[in-house]
Amino acid sequence: MKRFKFPCVVLFLLMVSGTLIAGEEVRADRVLRVVVDALRIRDEPTTEESEILGMLHLDDYVVVLEYADEHWVKIEAPDGTVGWSCVALEDEVFLEPLEVHYENEIYFTLWNWEGEPVSDVRLELVGTPVFCTTDIDGDVWLYPVPIGTWDLRCTVGDTSAVVADAVNPERKDKATYTVDLGGPHMLTVHHTYIDSGIAKPNIYIYPTEETEVSVKLGFPAGGTITVSDPEYKDGWTVNVTPEGTINGEHTFLFYEGRSDGSALQRSRGWIVKREELDGFFRENLAVTGFFDQEIEDFVEFWVPLLNDHPYFALYPQYNPIYGEIVSLDVEPAPHSLIRLAYVIEGLEEEISLIPAMIPAFEAGGFTVHEWGVVLSPADIDAYLY
Repeated sequence: MKRFKFPCVVLFLLMVSGTLIAGEEVRADRVLRVVVDALRIRDEPTTEESEILGMLHLDDYVVVLEYADEHWVKIEAPDGTVGWSCVALEDEVFLEPLEVHYENEIYFTLWNWEGEPVSDVRLELVGTPVFCTTDIDGDVWLYPVPIGTWDLRCTVGDTSAVVADAVNPERKDKATYTVDLGGPHMLTVHHTYIDSGIAKPNIYIYPTEETEVSVKLGFPAGGTITVSDPEYKDGWTVNVTPEGTINGEHTFLFYEGRSDGSALQRSRGWIVKREELDGFFRENLAVTGFFDQEIEDFVEFWVPLLNDHPYFALYPQYNPIYGEIVSLDVEPAPHSLIRLAYVIEGLEEEISLIPAMIPAFEAGGFTVHEWGVVLSPADIDAYLY
């Protein structure tokens, strides 16, 4: 089954390298909408000494091929023209991203009347360049899903049919349609909700003196703990030394969980080659304020597991964003609190991303540190079990 699960972030400044590969897919987060009456397409990313190749008009949709900078983007126009257009200048915006739901996805299955899967069927959101293509099992995932209600055009060879109002990320149901593609076919549209897996967070505690500490977790948008050590029950109440030893045997509190991932930020982060993950995490965690043993614990566990893609997108979730996914209540209240979870997504090709800014955290006194990783539930199963 072909499942597209690695979002390329929907902000103007995202830079996508390479060109569109015909016949595969166009993701919704690689589409921009023209928001002015007329917009020129040029052969170079500049207004000076550049040739005009064509014109875009209000409500045209274009496919992003590459960003030169925050002002210029290489696009493919609806008529197939490829060139450069201006995204924005000063306070005037010319191109806006197609709004999408990252917390929803749609799964299509297409079968003929004999119950056989049908491959290489193009499923297109009518009026946009967004499409995906069924695999040999007659399956394909559409992710992310554009906001709104969309007609779906199904095309195989020279035959096509349109299913009205087939796609809407607000739905949470399954619907089956009969589609005439040179004979009756059954198209099933599964609207599903994506939750996030909170993978192996470690909570380190360093009071200034031996102290009984209460730790409680919450899920503001819904969720649950699936694994914990020591056992969480209604919370942890533990004895902790200034060296960070918990109940005389543990060096951290551990849990995993499931939570609504809609609050996660995917606008800023870093793209890291697989072979450079070790060095990146060591430096990034150290600059954030984590201690040597905490960094060693993270690198020792995660780096060997992240070996199935040539590149990884890392989107940091610092507090308070992390707190919108999993809240942390510690009593007595710490003087210094650092929480960081990386949303990690594997990539087959390198993209450019707006670098994240590491916030400054107060140091000293009663200190609590937490690191973790956020994955889709399927990726948690793949990486951890």
